[in-house]
Amino acid sequence: MSFDELELEAMIQEVLEECGEFENLDDEELYELIEKVKELTDGDTEEAYEQLNGYSPISRKRFLSLYSV
Repeated sequence: MSFDELELEAMIQEVLEECGEFENLDDEELYELIEKVKELTDGDTEEAYEQLNGYSPISRKRFLSLYSV
């Protein structure tokens, strides 16, 4: 595992310890988390979704609604 992968895993675990699952986050908190994950996945939104969804299910509809205008 690279340093970024370890950092990503630690960040996700910390959030899950606080909220239980990502669906418990409000939209602003979830958006901020997605942005942090995107930074660690070379700005790839789809990769960020896959990473987060692997730890705790996130509604794809909700995820996409955060990025629609």
